[in-house]
Amino acid sequence: MIDNESDIDVDHQPQKEDESGHIKTPRKAFSKLAVELTDDDLQSQGVQKLLLAEISRLENAAMLADSYREQFNVSDKKCAVLTEKGKQFVFSEILYSVSLTLGAALLGLTPSIKAEGTSPLLIGAIGVILIVGAIVAKVVRK
Repeated sequence: MIDNESDIDVDHQPQKEDESGHIKTPRKAFSKLAVELTDDDLQSQGVQKLLLAEISRLENAAMLADSYREQFNVSDKKCAVLTEKGKQFVFSEILYSVSLTLGAALLGLTPSIKAEGTSPLLIGAIGVILIVGAIVAKVVRK
């Protein structure tokens, strides 16, 4: 029976197994151990097995990180392409709106132009061209 509850080791809790079959546990239990191993320690089969298991776990973690890196690169490229498409979309919408508004304004002003040297038909034609061009650009873009 343990008198002092602080002596109970509660540093690790069992966790789910990952794909490699290893159980993930925190390494707090090994935090106070010496990091350097002597030649006698390295000759022990238990230490060798632990080191091989750790190497295997680290290789699996590195492979998983590589797959996430590839997925990140693919997603990053998609994000950049969509950002550029969004910029193009905004620019084309602004151009469409300006062309349509300017064309409609010119077409609306055509009947009221009475100044000498200015042809109302020319201004009306420019207005119609702007309106038709804006509509065609909108249809072709989609």
